[in-house]
Amino acid sequence: MPEHSPNNRQSYGRTFIVAAAVLGIAAVVQLGMVAWSFFHKAKPVAPAAAQEEPTRKPPEKIDVKKLIAESPPPDDPFDASSDPLASASAEPAPAHGARPFPVKPAPLVETAPTAIPEKPKPSPAIAVPITNVPGGNPLRPTPVPLSALTPKVDPRFSELVEQGKLLRGSGDTAGALVKFREAAALAPGDPLPIAEQAYTFEKMSLTDKAAEQWKRILAMGERAGVYYSAAQGKLNTAIVETTRAVAPVQSGAAIPDGKTLALGASRMENAASAGTAKKFTLEVPIRARAGETISVRDVKVFVLFFEKLNGKDIVRTSANVSNRWGSPPADWADGDTETLEVSYDLATGGGRGEPREYYGYIIRLYYRGELQDTQAEPKALNQKFPASTTLSE
Repeated sequence: MPEHSPNNRQSYGRTFIVAAAVLGIAAVVQLGMVAWSFFHKAKPVAPAAAQEEPTRKPPEKIDVKKLIAESPPPDDPFDASSDPLASASAEPAPAHGARPFPVKPAPLVETAPTAIPEKPKPSPAIAVPITNVPGGNPLRPTPVPLSALTPKVDPRFSELVEQGKLLRGSGDTAGALVKFREAAALAPGDPLPIAEQAYTFEKMSLTDKAAEQWKRILAMGERAGVYYSAAQGKLNTAIVETTRAVAPVQSGAAIPDGKTLALGASRMENAASAGTAKKFTLEVPIRARAGETISVRDVKVFVLFFEKLNGKDIVRTSANVSNRWGSPPADWADGDTETLEVSYDLATGGGRGEPREYYGYIIRLYYRGELQDTQAEPKALNQKFPASTTLSE
């Protein structure tokens, strides 16, 4: 009885193994192709009509007549075969994934040729003011430095003015005028050198030439600043002095139009006494227009005394001054004149160690805040210290 081997498995040959491997590989490849085809069909494909044709560069110049001659329009314009829209709709749609059929161009219509520049020029920019910034504050203007608005002055200007003042103070008025004129040439629109010339002419007692300088400042207007007010006061005083010189105010004389009160001729009575350098009483007559009712509260009289300090400087007085009405009450009810008596008493050595001597006075009369009349002795004081035409409240 034959013996059987304990291993009953059947052995396979090499040919069988190779064939099985090839079949397995083929199956895997087919399975991969099926999967790739499935995913490829699942992706959306954009319509062929939506695909953009590549942009073409426009021709530099179009000859319309040549195109019309080569492609004349059909005899029957309503023939569907020549209609580009009808022919396009009659053609079958392209297959999925295939390129679209080329569209026949429509026949050109004769129009005026349009020139296309090779390099179009950019349109000019238009400046538009920006008033607001989105999400922010309005734009603010750039501040301009003050130096850009301030006119430049020659550095010699101030030096010449100071030199002129020094020369005038030393008595050289002619040299002072030369310096002031040189300064005026450097700054023609500056009123300072003109005013200094006027002061110099007044010191030389040349009132007419001084008035010419004040008129130049008055022509500048308010831009002359404080010198404009000084010019007004100087010219008003000059007019009053000229009127007084031509027709002196006397008792019973007519009061100028527009005025209610006027000053009469003042009179000084000396009253020398021991221990005083100068003592006197100044009688100031004040006249009212006939038939005019005067409000005493609205009458203001200013009597200003001046002295010479150290023999050269004119300053306000340091003497004892008092006043009273000659026949109170002053109401102009009994007549057209009331007299104000002003006492002046300058003590010896009253200048605190500096010698003083009496120089003169100024009288200013106001009614209801308006200047009525003014007097001065000497008359140059009225020009050196001009009166304001109105009183500030």
